[in-house]
Amino acid sequence: MLGLNFVFRKAQATVDNAMAKLVWTMLMVVPLIVAVGFGTAAASAYLHRIYEPEIADLIVAGAYGVVAIVMAIAYALRTPETAQSEEAKAQEEVGASANTTHSSMLGEAERDMIMAALTTAAPFALPRLVSVAFRNLPVLAVLGIVAFILSRGATAQGMAQSDLGTAPAE
Repeated sequence: MLGLNFVFRKAQATVDNAMAKLVWTMLMVVPLIVAVGFGTAAASAYLHRIYEPEIADLIVAGAYGVVAIVMAIAYALRTPETAQSEEAKAQEEVGASANTTHSSMLGEAERDMIMAALTTAAPFALPRLVSVAFRNLPVLAVLGIVAFILSRGATAQGMAQSDLGTAPAE
């Protein structure tokens, strides 16, 4: 149980850090968005006094387009070391998760706790999941059909290639 408690504390700390970062980001971004909105309104009103309304709106739109282009260029020119380190980190995480087996990740007590949590949450979550599934039934049906076709296409292609190797020559 000691190992599971450590995992729960680590997960809780990770979630707490992510939530704190999200809250502080939102506390910074929301006033910035409001300021940009008021700045845009003021600039638009000023430009409407100087130019015709269509020209003023085109100027404001052009200014936002220039900001978007500058941001796109800055994103494209970011340091390649950062991009490569992010890719390497992602590959390490995939490799680490591939090396661990499911049986070593969860012990008997952890499986029991997960099953208990699922059986406790099922009466509350199941009606909501069913209602969401029924609302999105056409989308789910299309996804199911696409998955079926793609899986059948892959197996049929593999069978066709194996049949080509064993088929008699005519």
